Amino acid sequence: MEETKRPTEELSTSRAILGIIFAITILVIAQILAFSISEIPLNFGVPGAVCNIIAGILYVAFALLGTMLLSKKFLKISMVEMRIPRIQLKTIWLISAVLMPILVLLIAVLVGGHWQTNTFDTETALATVTSAVAFFGLATGIVEEIIFRGIIMRCLEKKFNIKVAIIIPSVLFGLLHIFGNELDFVSIIQLLIAGSIVGVLFSLIAYESNSIWNSAIVHGVWNMTIIGGILYIGKSADSDSIFNFVLENKSFLFSGGDFGIEASVISVFVYLIFIAVAIVLLKKGNR
Repeated sequence: MEETKRPTEELSTSRAILGIIFAITILVIAQILAFSISEIPLNFGVPGAVCNIIAGILYVAFALLGTMLLSKKFLKISMVEMRIPRIQLKTIWLISAVLMPILVLLIAVLVGGHWQTNTFDTETALATVTSAVAFFGLATGIVEEIIFRGIIMRCLEKKFNIKVAIIIPSVLFGLLHIFGNELDFVSIIQLLIAGSIVGVLFSLIAYESNSIWNSAIVHGVWNMTIIGGILYIGKSADSDSIFNFVLENKSFLFSGGDFGIEASVISVFVYLIFIAVAIVLLKKGNR
């Protein structure tokens, strides 16, 4: 796919910085609104599974609305220019979306461990699955890609260059995952490294395909399988997850420390494999 031509008009430093701040604000507000509104039917007896789906739809809708307003009224950058066109998916990234979590699980099994399954009642199981798929999976993947690889990446690309635009949002992506987690110093460093690397992967996917929808599907499928509550890989079983693979090797390198398997050397190795795939595709496309 040919790269969208870079516009002649550049962003001022202040507008680029404000654009980034507004983007993160949109993410926070969209999430708060989605949670708040979806809790209303829950209080009237609507099943949690349905409310999870509502929350996911609202999260994406509010994020897209905020992005469109920011794009049109403040940044003066079109949605297409921010790599948010109509949904466009490339086969290579659809395959990659499925392969990434499978590879992590296969490597974990080779490292050694055992399976442990939690049994939930039907309502709880449905709530867990819909939360994993609709909210933590697809919705979170889409929204975070709209914000980081759509708005923030494009703002930095217009102000600086594509290398800066790939690196800075990736580091910021890792940094923001520190909040809300109780992590020791080693785990924070581990998270920053792993989070930045996977951020680079998502950025390269969006850049290579010229569409955040490809990074969103990879991000979303990863979330729904690895962190959503369907599957958990770690040094001890998670009581809220349906399937658990408990690692024999309790080292923070393999378990990911306090943050979990996403920050482990296992996941980082898989991230690097697909970063290599993206780089090869970019070189083939003369990008």
